[in-house]
Amino acid sequence: MIKCIIVGSGPSGLMAANVLEENNINYLLLEKNKSTGKKLLITGGTRCNVTNKYDVTDFIDHLKIKNKRFLYSTLSNFGTNEVKEFFNKNEVELALEKEYQYFPKSSKSSDILGALLKAIDKTRIKLNTNVISITKKTDYYIVKTNEKEYLTENIIIATGSKSFPKTGSTGDAVIWGKELKHKIIPFYPAETSVYSQFVKRNKEYLQGITLNNCEVSINNQKKKHIGGLIFTHYGISGPVIQNISELIYLELSKVNVELLIKLTNYNETEILSLFEINENQNKRIIRIFEKLTIKRLAKFLLLVLKLDENMLVASLSKQDKQMIIQKLLRFNVKIDKVESIENAFVNGGGIDTSQINPSTMESKINKGLFFIGEALNVHGPIGGFNITIALSTGYTAASNIGGYKDA
Repeated sequence: MIKCIIVGSGPSGLMAANVLEENNINYLLLEKNKSTGKKLLITGGTRCNVTNKYDVTDFIDHLKIKNKRFLYSTLSNFGTNEVKEFFNKNEVELALEKEYQYFPKSSKSSDILGALLKAIDKTRIKLNTNVISITKKTDYYIVKTNEKEYLTENIIIATGSKSFPKTGSTGDAVIWGKELKHKIIPFYPAETSVYSQFVKRNKEYLQGITLNNCEVSINNQKKKHIGGLIFTHYGISGPVIQNISELIYLELSKVNVELLIKLTNYNETEILSLFEINENQNKRIIRIFEKLTIKRLAKFLLLVLKLDENMLVASLSKQDKQMIIQKLLRFNVKIDKVESIENAFVNGGGIDTSQINPSTMESKINKGLFFIGEALNVHGPIGGFNITIALSTGYTAASNIGGYKDA
């Protein structure tokens, strides 16, 4: 009988294999694809933002999920520093970008995959092996595949979510989890773009416009979100939208959603001042708008406001000025939907963590059953959070396959 079977060869599964290998535990890694790490290779535009600089407390503070404290123990075991040490030990130099994100210096995700595979005995990896069912017996599991059945004392499920199913990530974990009496949270899109008919109708004016350090709020909520934003041919994308897309999705399930976008770096007092100082009174309003925001947006805003770009500043009414301030500071865009689960970079949902031991990743219901990575209902924003969570939970699960070492 095999001591442990890992299902899935993403970063969480491969990290688990590294730990089992180091601890001399008899294991097999089953992968449905013809190669390992298929999804890992396309992350970060094939550059792979593998981790970040945050300590455990800061890391958890950046997460938006309600159950984020679940990750405290595992990140304390194996957090961002340990991730960096692992790749350093395996001769992959990491480079810090944007003051907090770590990528391989080579900008090649294949180097990250290579490091994760380096110490693994390749004979333990069974490719083109599709797991059909997992059945619990008294003190072992039967894992039925397309080729044969395996018996194992422990099983680590690392099959991810439903994000990018062409990479083999088809949500199998929740199917098996449900059959093994676990609560599941349906998958939903996170870290993705959004669709807007308003933007689509006006794409000739908006498509391709990029705003840096843009301030966005959802439905006039007090919480402000800041980051890069880009108008696309179908809606809005960019880091700030990806980071709040799951909040938009959850809000859309209850009410209509409008994003309020700040289109200028000026505040209300500064905007009003530009329209009221004497030296600007005989200038065309388009010239003032071009100071307040980028040129393409200036022209579009005047169309939206139904103001002639050639009219003089002196001819603006008090009401006109208030409308201008409103549009510049709180430009409203109705959102129709969020990108699909399958095309989202990350999914929310998965195995409910209330039935998982946070110190071991082991099921509280079935001894010897572990869930890791995106199979769990935990995830983070862009910036190296999700791969760190995958590596950390994989490390923790495999470290707790106790008492089964080969003689």
